[in-house]
Amino acid sequence: MADVFEIVDGYYNKKPPMVESGTIPFLGATQYNNGVTGFTTAENINKWDKIGGMTMQDHSKRKFKGGCIAITNNGSVGKAYYQQHDFTCSHDITPIYLKHHSLNRHIAMFLIPLLEKSGTSFEYAKKWRPKRMRKSKIMLPINAQGSPNWEYMEQTAKEIETAHILQYFNSKLDLIKQLID
Repeated sequence: MADVFEIVDGYYNKKPPMVESGTIPFLGATQYNNGVTGFTTAENINKWDKIGGMTMQDHSKRKFKGGCIAITNNGSVGKAYYQQHDFTCSHDITPIYLKHHSLNRHIAMFLIPLLEKSGTSFEYAKKWRPKRMRKSKIMLPINAQGSPNWEYMEQTAKEIETAHILQYFNSKLDLIKQLID
């Protein structure tokens, strides 16, 4: 995985206070809600340190850029989520970024099942920490040059998404027809 992804070491980040008006997602070790366990503010992230104190020390390490896949390495080990927007997270999350290509939602949707499959061997006794992720392997389609075929992955994900949307709307049309008849 280390050939394709920049695997970011987590930072022990105590959950800052969550607020209703917060706009920055906090990701935790959950399999629900795209990993989001609450929302906070930049002020709270900057202020609350890793042991719950109020310092400005290391505040930049508590913020992560969007455009990545966040992988849970504790709790719901191996669950992966596409994160479009900037976020903060607990140390139970490992953000990964593509090294040589921009990650969009469709490429992420192609990669996520592959990543989750790779993480299944870490579900019980071992945690899938960044060190182990770097040694993990995933199989990717390649182009004629031997590089990951990002265009193929994106197109395939779009086709699957379109098929699911059409299936959904066709089932609703069938239901409406049954109600009318």
